[in-house]
Amino acid sequence: MRLLDEIFKSTEGTALSTCTLVIGGGGYFEGVKTVGDFSPERIVLYFPRQTLEIEGENLSIAKYYEGDLRLSGKITKLFLGGEK
Repeated sequence: MRLLDEIFKSTEGTALSTCTLVIGGGGYFEGVKTVGDFSPERIVLYFPRQTLEIEGENLSIAKYYEGDLRLSGKITKLFLGGEK
């Protein structure tokens, strides 16, 4: 937990979203504001201050509730967009 505190300290406390990736699998994303484009090969997640574009294989939303999203499938690429 101290490592996350150090990371967030360097962003001046503005980081409200986190993601956890599973190697060879999906991921878990916190702080998702809305879901944009979605297909088995691509999904766009909108956060309060950033956009995250995810590419992969057999992507599906396993769970999406109150800003938490669990993504199943194989994630191969991530693209982080700029601030809104």
